[in-house]
This record gives sequence, C-alpha cells and structure tokens, in this order.
Amino acid sequence: MEPKEEAPSDDGSYEMVNEDPNMELSDESSYELLCSEVSETLVLTDDEGFYNFNASDEEVKPFSSESAKDDVEIKGESDSDPTEEDMGFDRETNPDLELQPVPDKVNKGKKRDLMTMLYGRSNYDLFDFPDHLKLKVDIREVAKNHIIRYLPAKSLFKCRQVSKEWNNWISCPFFAHTQSQYFRKTSGFFQNSKYTATRFISLDDSAYGVPYPSLTFLPKLVSIKSSCNGLLLCQALDEEDMFYVCNPANKQWTDLPASGTFHGVDPKFVLAFEPSSLDFEPHYQVICLFSLPDNEVPVVYFDIYDSHTTFWSVSSEMCIDFDASDVTSDAIFVNGVAYWETKGGGLLAFDWKNGFYSVQQVPFCEGGALTNIRGEVCYVSGKYDHATRSCVLDVYGDGVMSFKNTIRIPVDDVEDGEFVDCTVLANSCDDVVAMVVKVSQLHKCLYVYHVKDERVQGPVFFSHCEKLFPYVNSLVSLSG
Repeated sequence: MEPKEEAPSDDGSYEMVNEDPNMELSDESSYELLCSEVSETLVLTDDEGFYNFNASDEEVKPFSSESAKDDVEIKGESDSDPTEEDMGFDRETNPDLELQPVPDKVNKGKKRDLMTMLYGRSNYDLFDFPDHLKLKVDIREVAKNHIIRYLPAKSLFKCRQVSKEWNNWISCPFFAHTQSQYFRKTSGFFQNSKYTATRFISLDDSAYGVPYPSLTFLPKLVSIKSSCNGLLLCQALDEEDMFYVCNPANKQWTDLPASGTFHGVDPKFVLAFEPSSLDFEPHYQVICLFSLPDNEVPVVYFDIYDSHTTFWSVSSEMCIDFDASDVTSDAIFVNGVAYWETKGGGLLAFDWKNGFYSVQQVPFCEGGALTNIRGEVCYVSGKYDHATRSCVLDVYGDGVMSFKNTIRIPVDDVEDGEFVDCTVLANSCDDVVAMVVKVSQLHKCLYVYHVKDERVQGPVFFSHCEKLFPYVNSLVSLSG
C-alpha cells in the first residue's frame, strides 16, 4: 500500500493524499510557499539595513512574483546590492562592523517580503529577531533554523513541501518538541456535542487546522473534558473510567490507567500541561477534583495522575471550604496552578506540585469565566448593552480581582428588546478572550477578541454544542 500523509486543505482541516517520495519543490516554488506561509519576520524597507532594524509603519503587502522586481529598490534604482551608505552604515563610527552583502542567489523582492504570517499567526515578536542574524545564501536555511518553530501545525504541513530536507526536519521528534515550546497561540475551539461529530472551529482556516473528522483516531467515541497547550483530555462515552490524552494535529494519543479511588457523582477534571525544554517527552498531569457522597461536612479531594510515574495519587491536601458540587466551571491551568470558579463568587486555586490550595472571591456575574490575559489569571464578565449594540466585557484582575478595564465587542444582529446571552469562555492561553453570544435561543455565535492586536474576530455560527474548548495547533508528540 502506498504511504499516505496528512495534507492541508483550506477549511481548517487536513485531507489524506498519497505522499510522493521524490517530492521537492523547485527553488521558485519553494520561495513562493515560504513567502505565503511565513512572512514579516525579516523585512527590509527603503530606509532599513541589517543593523538598523525598525518595524515599518506601512503594511507589508503579500509577495507576488509580478511585483518582485519593483519592490526591491533600496535608495536607488540599481539592481546591484545596496552600498554601505545606502544601508545607513557609517564606517568611521563603526570601524569593526562588517556587513555581509546580500547574495545574488536570493531574489531581493522575496528577501524583502519573506514571511507573512509569522507576526500575525505565531507568538513571535518582530522586535526580538536576533540582530546578528544575516541573510544566508539560501533564505530557506534562515527560515528552517530560526523561523518555522513559531508556526502552527497546519502551516508546517505545508512547509514540508519545500524540500525533502524540510520534510525530514519538521517530521522529527526534536522539532516537534521545539515547536511546542514556541507556538502557544489559541488556534481555534473544539465543539463538544452529543449529537454531531466533534468539530474544530479554526480562527484561521489557512493556518490552523486538524485532520477531519476530529478524534475518530481514538478507539472509542469520546467527549472532551479539558484542553491545555495543544493536548486534549477525553473521556469515553460508554466507559466513565476510560480517559485518553491526545493531540488531534498529529493523531497521537495515550490512554490513562483507571484510578483506584472512587470519584463520586460529579468529578471535575483538568489537564495540566506546560511545554518545557527540560522534558523531551511531554510531562502532564490530570487533576480530578471530587467529593465523597457520605461526607458529613464539605470536603474536596484532589486525585492526580502524573505522566512520568503513570500512577494516580490522592493529594494529602484537602479543601474544607467547598464541596465538589459547589464548583461551577471548568478549570484553567496557568503557571502550575489549577483554578476553578465556585458558587457565590468563590475562586479555588490548587498548586499540585507544592500540594496546597487557596480560596478568594471573584465578582459574581452571570456569563463570566476565568481566563488568562497577558499571563495573569483574570475574571471576565459579559453582558449585552442594547444602547450600544455591543457585548460589554468587564475584566477583573491584579491578584485581588479588582476591576481593570472594559472590552466592548460589537454585536449588531440583534433586534431591540431581544434577549441576548453573553457567555465568556475559560481559556488558559493569554492571547484571546472568547465569548459565545446566544440570541433568543435561535442561534449561537462565537466572537474572539485578540488581546495583542485589540481586534475582534467573528461571528462564527454553530449549533448543537454543549461546550467549546480552546486549542493550540501544536505538534507536541505523545509517541514516546
């Protein structure tokens, strides 16, 4: 049977195609692919040189072969490499600094517009690009060694077409380990439903995606219980003690052994995973918050599965402030701590590594949720304002959950007096705030506020959905 490989499509998913073992793009085609998948990382504008790098205020237009020649003029009309004066280099003030000329092999138009999606679709900071990095003889080497680690999984499947060398590099476990540390952006949301197949709602169909239909590679039908940094925790529908941890992007999964502890009627699960350069194999935990039915006083226990030991163990720390039934939300996991919202505006935090918990108050608001904003755990409440035809999101944080600021998201498709329900989604990633808007029980739609760019994306309409789980399009490997 001919080998098959996952190939990207434009609907946020992959399709199966036969792999060509002799596949390798021409130089021209591979440059075109790089310029379409990875851009805005190395950008030379009319007044910029290699050692005087500043982000241009002008929008960098996507590369097109027709405009390549016209786009390369740097302080003059000559096709030759720019002189030291053209590049703003003063040898008298910098006697020891040597400039590396741009090699003729690299088309200057492609050189100027290398990499469009990197700043917008990864968490790479344009200003952090190393000053010592020069353009090499082949720009693909620069991208391979310094850029593509910041790209999402679907874009990397496209980049495997650049050459056999790239295909081998992106397919190797070391690269998957590296990419899981550098790419940490919210890429979309998994739609959990009892009535339809699990659907992935991509925030950018051309960049983020997973094979469709999702999660059919698992041995049983499942429901999603938790998501964290590219991994999903799933529970079998017909066997409550059967759990899987998987990565839908590469279809890798592992099953968890059953815990020897009875978890009561309504346990709460959270997946805790933070990629680390020290752990070549992903080190994750599954934390189960539960109470026993015969307890006379409220007590919450924590049963923890550790992927290194492959065992469950009940923490000696017990929370006597709540019962498991008091927990009203899915947990988020940020910087080693799991957080749950409880009835009456309580916040339960559990540090699994150090074995202690804490409790504090959060604003009690319908439609609110815990979310990570710029590395800080915040509480975001949501309500619809008919006067401004927008959803008003109030953000609380600064450690003591005091009011910080307000975010307004326009929602125009609402009639006067119509009931509108705004529900904020819990998210462990710090780059977006997402909410679901339901109008008069007729339809639901997803809106996403991008924190860094201060822009709104949506609406995305969906139905038959119980919950949405955020997902990072990572290559984190579970093949171990």
